[in-house]
Amino acid sequence: MTFEGLLFDSRGEIGRRDFWFAHLFLFPMEVGAAFLFRVDKNELCTQDPSTFLGKSYYVALAIMAFVFLFMWYCVVIKRLRKLERGHKSFFAYAIPILLTLSALAPHFPLPCTMEFSSRLMFLAPLIPFWLIYFVDLGIMSHRKPQPDDESDQPMTAI
Repeated sequence: MTFEGLLFDSRGEIGRRDFWFAHLFLFPMEVGAAFLFRVDKNELCTQDPSTFLGKSYYVALAIMAFVFLFMWYCVVIKRLRKLERGHKSFFAYAIPILLTLSALAPHFPLPCTMEFSSRLMFLAPLIPFWLIYFVDLGIMSHRKPQPDDESDQPMTAI
């Protein structure tokens, strides 16, 4: 599977290796993007949304969030297809990511002046959900039970 196909195409299936490869790329990219929008004493964060600079900031922030959510969706839905699960399982995993994004978001629901160390208080309860997510989709093998050899083969006379 190509790199673009892994992150920007929701068709197909992926195994554990591709799942981890995608997350090892997405995580540093998300941290870098969050740093760009959340540097200390961020002047853009305090801009009036009615000004050109304020509008530009919010549009760029919305585009960034949409792109990351779409890439995450593409990776997770392909992994769930491989495990023969569907969108119901996806929505169970989408709740923790939306809560995480809301805790990390520069504006809503927490004010942009709140420091990251204060935001950790909101992120800490989500750690068990992320552990379940990574264990379920990235560590467990989910091998289908093999049919019992004795019951599938015809009986032979001894």
